[in-house]
Amino acid sequence: MKNTVLLCISLIFLSACARTFDGGYKVPLLYEIDIQQGNVIEQDMINKLKPGMDKNQVKFIMGTPVIVDPFHNERWEYIFSFQEGGGVRDQRHITLHFNEDEKLTHVSGDIEISDAPRVEDSIVTEDEAIIVPEGSYDKDEKGFFGRLWDKVTPGED
Repeated sequence: MKNTVLLCISLIFLSACARTFDGGYKVPLLYEIDIQQGNVIEQDMINKLKPGMDKNQVKFIMGTPVIVDPFHNERWEYIFSFQEGGGVRDQRHITLHFNEDEKLTHVSGDIEISDAPRVEDSIVTEDEAIIVPEGSYDKDEKGFFGRLWDKVTPGED
């Protein structure tokens, strides 16, 4: 009986030392969840991007960027990673570049470039397109902390 208990305790301690390639522990019969982080990036979304689109239109298609560098605000970074139940993590990183007029110039990163010509059925006509008005986003609108600061310090500008 003592040997059986000692063997079980030894196996528990040895399984605690078994680490996977990413630093996690591989414990038998333990459910591991899917982990998704960042913006979901699909090839359809990238296909909709065209040079000359303004930032509002790009944000409508791609969503809010994960990283906007304050020193290089002409670049938007989109990062997406997905790990299925303890499996290998799949990661995508895409950078959108804008010019001084806040128009999209090019896309770089983990993207697929197709040599095939566009199929006529995949082109979205102006009647089917969703157009984001240019003035729909007010850049000067204050956020929560800006409004709170204005209430705390009235009369100061």
